[in-house]
Amino acid sequence: MANSERTDEMQENYQRNGKLQEQLPKVRKHVVGPIEIFRFADGLDITLMILGLLASLINGACLPVMSLILGEMSDNLISGCLVKINTTNYQNCTQSQEKVNEDIIVLTLYYVGIGVIALVFGYMQISFWVMTAARQTNRIRKQFFHSILAQDISWFDSSDIGELNTRMTDDINKINEGIGDKIALLFQNISTFSIGLVIGLVKGWKLTLVTLSTSPLIIASAAMFSKIVISLTSKELNAYSKAGAVAEEVLSSIRTVIAFGAQEKEIQRYTQNLKDAKDVGIKKAIASKLSLGAVYFFMNGTYGLAFWYGTSLILSGEAGYTIGTVLAVFFSVIHSSYCIGAAAPNFENFMIARGAAFNIFQVIDKKPAIDNFSTTGFKPECIEGTVEFKNVSFSYPSRPSIKILKGLNLKIKSGETIALVGPNGSGKSTAVQLLQRLYDPDDGFITVDGNDIRTLNVQHYREHIGVVSQEPVLFGTTINNNIKYGRDDVTDEEIEKAAKEANAFDFIMEFPSKFNTLVGEKGAQMSGGQKQRIAIARALVRNPKILILDEATSALDTESESVVQAALEKKK
Repeated sequence: MANSERTDEMQENYQRNGKLQEQLPKVRKHVVGPIEIFRFADGLDITLMILGLLASLINGACLPVMSLILGEMSDNLISGCLVKINTTNYQNCTQSQEKVNEDIIVLTLYYVGIGVIALVFGYMQISFWVMTAARQTNRIRKQFFHSILAQDISWFDSSDIGELNTRMTDDINKINEGIGDKIALLFQNISTFSIGLVIGLVKGWKLTLVTLSTSPLIIASAAMFSKIVISLTSKELNAYSKAGAVAEEVLSSIRTVIAFGAQEKEIQRYTQNLKDAKDVGIKKAIASKLSLGAVYFFMNGTYGLAFWYGTSLILSGEAGYTIGTVLAVFFSVIHSSYCIGAAAPNFENFMIARGAAFNIFQVIDKKPAIDNFSTTGFKPECIEGTVEFKNVSFSYPSRPSIKILKGLNLKIKSGETIALVGPNGSGKSTAVQLLQRLYDPDDGFITVDGNDIRTLNVQHYREHIGVVSQEPVLFGTTINNNIKYGRDDVTDEEIEKAAKEANAFDFIMEFPSKFNTLVGEKGAQMSGGQKQRIAIARALVRNPKILILDEATSALDTESESVVQAALEKKK
């Protein structure tokens, strides 16, 4: 029954988190500034970004310059055939074939040179921006995780763990994508547009304006194509994510699934999510190809319009218009128009990154009431362990109207063992959490050896406390590492001693790998009693001055409990 309830709870959490994830892009109204998003860049990152920016601008200029060379090459080829003398007579061009060949070779070398420049600077722009994005998001990820662990427990009470996981993965990945190669491509497109437009206006402003008349259609269709692909790709990935979540949930609760014979039901649930992903994928393929077809339709239509009008200008004898000029202007303007549409999704990714960074930076900048990593506070050389609650009142921040403790007075001398007894909700666990300084009292204060615990250094104070809960948490590593979690510098001899005191040594030695046995995720490979004894050993290895047991021996048999109790008595 417990596993069934746990499965239902997992499903509810998953659905709630899934809905939250779908809503995040819609409700996000705040973004960080375009400069602030790079706040984690160091000197090397700034250098890489500047070099990447310059490389993007140079690479973007290559395409319009190639259009100029194409125009020159076209005029050279034509001049090698005919030249107009008057309206009725034509004769062979005076330019020798050798001279034409030489000019073509030179222009071809220009083409090769520009190709090499585009290759080198294209590699530089992408690699530099990707490199600096990876470096910055790595710092953001570390600082975000550090800030989460620095928060006090009251912050976790009001925070959704699923949302934090989403931010840790999806939001930081969005930042990485938005400030990486997408920035390089954005500046490349801006450079191509600007230089191509200038070339078009200088070489032939009339043809440029006519060609630009269709630009809104090209830009709109290109932007629509990108938007459709991005939107449906996101939905497709979300559908696959749901299917993956179902698989993870089923596999983590496989015993419950098998016990209730629910394999077929879960297969159907998984298959349904895959079907949703398939349907979205088909829609994406159809919609993206239709919009891409619209892009090509308008571009080819523009080709026809530009060639028709360019030919009219040449035949009418418009000054400065040659076949080469028409080609140079045409391709420069067409590429410029297309680049504006192509820049839209890159700019959108940058805006998404700024929105994702707002949530991340909010957590990073939040100053907790109880900073778990604070270096301030008094560090007494010796703690005896005399505890006193003085008129302590407390209500949880998430439920401020409900008083859990009201005027609690309690004194525990060093070496004493006391038990807090009472019904559920009477504040037993709350008092324990206040003693660990997971929360601060609303009124009154708690002292240890006469020192208000709020004046003590948090980390130093907690190093002298050992805690074993009724349902202890083990990490998915070895027994040795789980016990060592109590104190980093503990020796193997001390680990074995603590295991013996917790009556865990015998069953540990029965395992083939002994202390190197993996306990499984959350201690799944251990029984309840084994988990409790490992947790007790983890607490004892700290040699704590204050030992807190929250029904820590409830899963032990009588013999094991008596052994543990005797060991605890010796620790006084």
